[in-house]
Amino acid sequence: MNGQPVQTPIELPIETRTLFTKKLIEQLNPNPKESKSREKEFSDTQVVGLKLLVNKQGRKFFYLRYTINKMKRGIKIGEFGPMTLIEARQRANELKNQINKGFDPQEEKQQQAQMPNFGEFATNHYLPYAYSNKRSANSDESKLRIHLLPLFQHRRLDQITTQELQRYHDLLKGKSCPATANRHLSLLHRIFKLAIQWQFTTFNPASNIRKHQENNERHRYLSDAEINSFIEALRTEENQVAAAGFELLLYTGMRRQEVFDGRWEHVDMIKKTWFIPKSKSGKFRSVILNPSAIRLLERQPRIPDNPYVFPGRIEGNQINNPQKAFTRVLKQAGIENFRIHDLRHSHASIAINNGATLYEVQHLLGHSQVKTTTRYAHLADETLRKVSDNIANTISNTMS
Repeated sequence: MNGQPVQTPIELPIETRTLFTKKLIEQLNPNPKESKSREKEFSDTQVVGLKLLVNKQGRKFFYLRYTINKMKRGIKIGEFGPMTLIEARQRANELKNQINKGFDPQEEKQQQAQMPNFGEFATNHYLPYAYSNKRSANSDESKLRIHLLPLFQHRRLDQITTQELQRYHDLLKGKSCPATANRHLSLLHRIFKLAIQWQFTTFNPASNIRKHQENNERHRYLSDAEINSFIEALRTEENQVAAAGFELLLYTGMRRQEVFDGRWEHVDMIKKTWFIPKSKSGKFRSVILNPSAIRLLERQPRIPDNPYVFPGRIEGNQINNPQKAFTRVLKQAGIENFRIHDLRHSHASIAINNGATLYEVQHLLGHSQVKTTTRYAHLADETLRKVSDNIANTISNTMS
């Protein structure tokens, strides 16, 4: 037709060894329907082990047959059409090179088929572990749900690269801050470390990424005027449960999770203590409840069948995310550049300005190491300066 000669399909005996060409492969007939075997098999004389299987529907697939550890194996390379003969030979030689080094590509393929994607591993394996072993599990779940899963959930664990994670780490630093980017990197590192430990994968793409430099010297304290404005704003906040939690943070210097995860069974109103089963350092500790904290807790209603001091809207649960309420309080009080954690710093500032030593502040805040408390040393210097000034004034008055 149209002056072009009609190509006659080639009939070759099964397992014929021949030099594969594009034209020859295109002309091969489908395996006869009456045949007992599903495919015809042909062998390439140029690349030893490269096979072409033709099924009864006429589809043609490249395979590599090989022997490793005295075992005969076979692995599918690709379908003719989407894969060219040149690509099939190239891939076959790559696989043969692996085999010569002792790697079995069939086993590797099976392992990849069993490997979960990032979303499956994070949801089905990491988060159950986190909720059983980490106080910050809710924070991890939030990072995954909001940030990491939308990016990586459908990617197999071994497909996520160091370069991708480095790019994410750098972008997050620009959008948020170095500390936030570092917390996300730590989470990714932990997830992949456990995936290796549990034999889901063999490489941690987050292991060679350096954390960004954090400014650990930033400390924001409430002034006397700001404390008054803050307490007044708490009184008018629509979420009074969250407001009470913020007020307790200021009174006690406790950490956010310690307060909002606290249960009534841990509060001893007689001994005036709040027991924390597992602090940030992994150890238990007791917090002294001053009169203001006791009065606040006495006003806090107890919800039947809810063990938490600061219950959330979901029955039986604690407050999950009080940040929106905190933002409203700051706006109402006219306070800027202030975080929930800065309530803890403010508590320490008030203690030192009232004569507390760094040793006393260390135990008030539950620091496991004194070097953590030394960040407040400059506040202690101010207190000492006032004492020194009083001494000088006394001497001057005596001389007068």
